[in-house]
Amino acid sequence: MTTIIISEKNKAARAIAEALGQVQVIKKSKYIYIYNVIDKDIVVIPLRGHLQEHRNTPDFSNWKYPAPRNIITNPSAIKKYLIRGLSPYMKVLKEIALNSDHCVIGTDADIEGCNIGIMDALPYVLKSRPSIKISQLWISSLQPNEIQSKFNNLISPKYFWAESGEARSIIDAFIGFSATREVSNSLKQALQQFGVNWTSIGRVQTSTLYLLYLKEKEIEEFVPEKYFVIDAILIAKNSSFKAHHKANPFSKNNETVARAIYEKIKEEKLAIITNFNQNKVNRKPPSPLNTNKALILLTKTLKISAKQAMDTMNDLYLEKIISYPRTESDIYKNNFDHLTILTKFTLHSIYGKYTKTQLTNKRVIPTKGKKDEGDHPPITPLESIELNDKRLSGGFRTKVYNTLSRHYLALFGEEATESRQDLDLLIKDEPFKAQIVSLIHLGFFEIAPFLKPHYDLEIQIEGNTIPVQNIELFEKETTPPPRYTDPTLLKLMEKHGLGTKATRPQIIQTMLSRKVIRKEKNKFLVTDLGVFLMQILVQVWLPFLKPSFTKRVEDKLKQIKEGQRKMNDVIEEVRKEFLMLFDNFLSAKEEFQKILPEIEQKKNTYNNYNPSERFKLTVGKCPTCIQSQMKFINLKNKRFLACTDNACKTYLPLPKKGRATMLETQCSICGFDVFKISTQNNGKAFNYYLCPKCWKEGLESRSGKGFCSQCKDYSIENNKCVKSKK
Repeated sequence: MTTIIISEKNKAARAIAEALGQVQVIKKSKYIYIYNVIDKDIVVIPLRGHLQEHRNTPDFSNWKYPAPRNIITNPSAIKKYLIRGLSPYMKVLKEIALNSDHCVIGTDADIEGCNIGIMDALPYVLKSRPSIKISQLWISSLQPNEIQSKFNNLISPKYFWAESGEARSIIDAFIGFSATREVSNSLKQALQQFGVNWTSIGRVQTSTLYLLYLKEKEIEEFVPEKYFVIDAILIAKNSSFKAHHKANPFSKNNETVARAIYEKIKEEKLAIITNFNQNKVNRKPPSPLNTNKALILLTKTLKISAKQAMDTMNDLYLEKIISYPRTESDIYKNNFDHLTILTKFTLHSIYGKYTKTQLTNKRVIPTKGKKDEGDHPPITPLESIELNDKRLSGGFRTKVYNTLSRHYLALFGEEATESRQDLDLLIKDEPFKAQIVSLIHLGFFEIAPFLKPHYDLEIQIEGNTIPVQNIELFEKETTPPPRYTDPTLLKLMEKHGLGTKATRPQIIQTMLSRKVIRKEKNKFLVTDLGVFLMQILVQVWLPFLKPSFTKRVEDKLKQIKEGQRKMNDVIEEVRKEFLMLFDNFLSAKEEFQKILPEIEQKKNTYNNYNPSERFKLTVGKCPTCIQSQMKFINLKNKRFLACTDNACKTYLPLPKKGRATMLETQCSICGFDVFKISTQNNGKAFNYYLCPKCWKEGLESRSGKGFCSQCKDYSIENNKCVKSKK
């Protein structure tokens, strides 16, 4: 009798078959090939991911009737269906199973893979052979020796893992289907103003959007405050460095104090050293990579999206180049064969010299992380291949492989050594301090330079005094907190228990595709649609938005995986909890209808064209029609303010470069709004102010009019246009 091995993907199926013996490839349909291991009577059948999905039954095809609430209360509202177009796979499974006595689940070795193999594919096998023996092939790589070893030591199926994945699918189905319909139906007219007929609501994605929205509000409500710093440039024997006044930063209330200190010391040319400490500090090599750490590393280092990073690691795994990329563990087992991998890398044209040094010094034990979940080893390069190898061609494979390989080799490297010099100084009688951190031993940074922070040049300090090159007083403004990037958003989701290591990249991608967030210069911004949804839901459905609800669900799913809870018990428990939340939303709909016009009106005060800032309409009226306000328009090569009356063709230009922010003040000359332009000058942050109406007149007359810094009678202080003190 035949042994069936069910694999998740075609490349994985072929690798498994070829590791087990001589292979005959059999074409079963236009897109399906199975792999017969001739001498062992084994047939490896590849799938194409999930074969089945949860959908609403025909009785619930209408978005309004029965009411979306019934999707939660009626378990028959959702059923698992074969995905359209995948029936040939089902037929192949049933056909091969007829003459088989052993079924091996060889899908990806994680929760989703277990769910695909045990919950999606196995039922079709059992229809043909109800009494078939069932085992599982649990592999951490597609290397032949790994496959052979694990095939000779098959394990019992991880039913609990499969049930955890099934529970997640069912829970997310009744939450997503019901919430999406109810919210979309309630907001249908308003959503059409955003060019959409419905919006997606999900347990994880909507909580993540809520956290992004809170960041947007924090940025929007941020009020910059002026402050002052006094810095001195000091001249050492071989270089120069910066010292800072110990009272930095001086608040705007202490401006007089800061200016007085500056006036007192600005001409001084000598600093006296009152204390000098020099220490050597060792920096340890990095710890091994689990999935989340790898995603953070790759998105930060390579400036690619989380989904691109995850997809590329999957590609490298299927090419047998790295180990399985979905793992919670960042600790290697003591019996992991690092020596074989390191020996391979000694022949590499780029990494070889470094690797030989580590082996010569017997550095063959890697650093340790914090978690050994027992699922898979940390993500590891298994092959030493040149960066021009054809298996790395296309996409981001070369960069990802290079980063993962260098990071792995850094685990065996020596500690880097820093020199930290701390100085206390007096300039006249004013206290200053300086810290100079330089790198004196490269250590593991040699192979992983992308992990190296910025260092100062090593400074040689001699004697008790240091010449002062110049002293400067800077007027600055506090800046709003930064928006999330891929690395910081992944950290945020991990912190709040939103999603899993494997699902987080797709969740981010889903929010982008639903147009509730967008990405600009590697930063995530909430779109006007996303802001509108959150403004509504925060007031009427906050308990659902908060991450605590979805984290509780994740904890329950983990209990299923560990065999502590029954799948159906958890599903019903979550169903009841979500029903209470859903009913709270329904009971708030009266209040919901009251606030909707107010939020819609607020929405209309924002410009939807600008991809970087959300502008209110100008307070100043159009200089031509004197009736309508102006709105911000941002096109590919220019940006400007345009009259909101479509019949009026008036526009006022704005500078092409720099972030433009409309201040809550008007030009004292013409009454139009004043804008702050934030840019850079010689690598330093630089702000200037202008009135678009006056600036247009200045462009036309070539007089330079419109720049507030050139105005004789008024100036910008604390973001207000006031009478000049000059």
